[in-house]
Amino acid sequence: MLKTATASLMLAVIALGFGVPAVCIYYSVFHNFNSILAGLTAVIALIVAGAIGVVGAITLGSTFLEGGGSAERERLNVMRAHQRATLEELDDIISILKEIRDLLKAAQE
Repeated sequence: MLKTATASLMLAVIALGFGVPAVCIYYSVFHNFNSILAGLTAVIALIVAGAIGVVGAITLGSTFLEGGGSAERERLNVMRAHQRATLEELDDIISILKEIRDLLKAAQE
């Protein structure tokens, strides 16, 4: 969840910080859009991107320092329990395969 939130935040900041000013410059150069309005829009987009980046970094940083939400901890505990159950099953399979190996060795002699 934290990785998804970080990726979404980065995508929003990049789109606002680079995309909007690039589109403003493109339209002002090639389509005779008002350059003052394009510059104002680009500056506002940069300010908003910076604000989103700062607020998002603070929010994600505090979530990271808290160790994730309770849902993340619960999902981690479920995953650990599943891994433990899988390892126990593998131990049982290994013991059965050893018995089969011993029986085959005995039958071969």
